[in-house]
Amino acid sequence: MPVPFAKQTRYPGFTLVELLVVMAAISVLAAVTLPSIKGLLHDQKVTSAARMVKSHIEAAQARAISSGRRVAVIMERNANDTNVVTRLSIGQSFPPYEGDVSPTLGTLGNSGSGLFFNQITIPTASASLLVATPPVFSAGDFIQIGNSGPLYSITTIPSTGVVTFANPPLDPTGSFATQEPQLLIAGKVNTSASFRIFRRPSKSFVQTSALPRGTCIDMTVSGIGQSGNEFAATSAAPPLMIIFDPDGSIFSITDGVNPPISPTSITHLLVGRTEQVSLASPLSLEDPDNSGTFNANLNDNGNSWISINPVTGMIYSSGMQAGSESTTLATRLQVARTFATNAITQSEN
Repeated sequence: MPVPFAKQTRYPGFTLVELLVVMAAISVLAAVTLPSIKGLLHDQKVTSAARMVKSHIEAAQARAISSGRRVAVIMERNANDTNVVTRLSIGQSFPPYEGDVSPTLGTLGNSGSGLFFNQITIPTASASLLVATPPVFSAGDFIQIGNSGPLYSITTIPSTGVVTFANPPLDPTGSFATQEPQLLIAGKVNTSASFRIFRRPSKSFVQTSALPRGTCIDMTVSGIGQSGNEFAATSAAPPLMIIFDPDGSIFSITDGVNPPISPTSITHLLVGRTEQVSLASPLSLEDPDNSGTFNANLNDNGNSWISINPVTGMIYSSGMQAGSESTTLATRLQVARTFATNAITQSEN
């Protein structure tokens, strides 16, 4: 008996034209939605970076409170752009050195013909750490003459115990700071003085944070108070350090070049996008893949401020609000920091 042919099963399919239509629709939909999704993901990275910066600063502050010693937040500048900070560390700050026996007195002098004392000769018999091997102190540390007054950047510490320092110091605006009377040579008879040497905080490798790729702290607009960019650097510069006291307040801030300052106004750090650093002119957000069309970080409402009250130690974050892009950079900066000071964020409307 002949075997009947197996019944053929027909499956529905798509024609080539139908597939091309579907692919065209998907392409159009992707072209419309992908830029928005990409921008959303980038904003989430900035938000994540802001949380990391805030948490890192809070950790340093908490360590200072728990240990009863000064602790520094160390913000490492990028080697290719000194106004970009992508790594943060925590450093231990050491107690000031006043000699082996307190008070150890040194003799003030001047290495040239200036009007101010710029060196102090300290007897090494009473200050053995000055000639210790390996060296304990070095150029870039700071010295305070007496028990109060400004800190002066140390330029040299030779084995003879003659400590040379930069005097007069500069204030945050780059102008000469008010001098302590005892450092004026004119009319000074007794040149003996006590001293306190402050070592730069040493970085701890235990707590180091790297911000998400493409995000950073923008030093071109970060600084103290409602205006000014005190943290900007035009050339290679050491890390910026914010040093907390054991009570949680800010003891000092130093850029590693100028003498440390004790801020009296709120410190503001802007967390934004790496490719938008140093862009001061108002530009349009046309092409997310072209850094030349990005706004400056100060104009990007997706960025965040991290602010620190120097007295209470309160640390908080706020959204960006810079006012009209048609105004000058100085005006936009003042508006943005005013909103950050009051923790006011821009409305979604």
